[in-house]
Amino acid sequence: MNEKTEQSRASDFAVSPRGQFIISQALCLALQSMKDRPNVEREFSNEEDMRYLIDNLFPVYEVVETTYGPRRCVDA
Repeated sequence: MNEKTEQSRASDFAVSPRGQFIISQALCLALQSMKDRPNVEREFSNEEDMRYLIDNLFPVYEVVETTYGPRRCVDA
């Protein structure tokens, strides 16, 4: 019997198209929420890192929203 661990299943899901979309959506919505905070409460380096991940690894949610929806995650 070749049982997968939950961690292995989660890893498989993360690299699937659905997993990529979910991660992309989470990053985009979190980034928008962070940018809506007062400057004194913002973590600019985290925002930059999240933008980097969206641009280079997880662009799918932003592409879908830009193409089919009324809003983007955050202006680049």
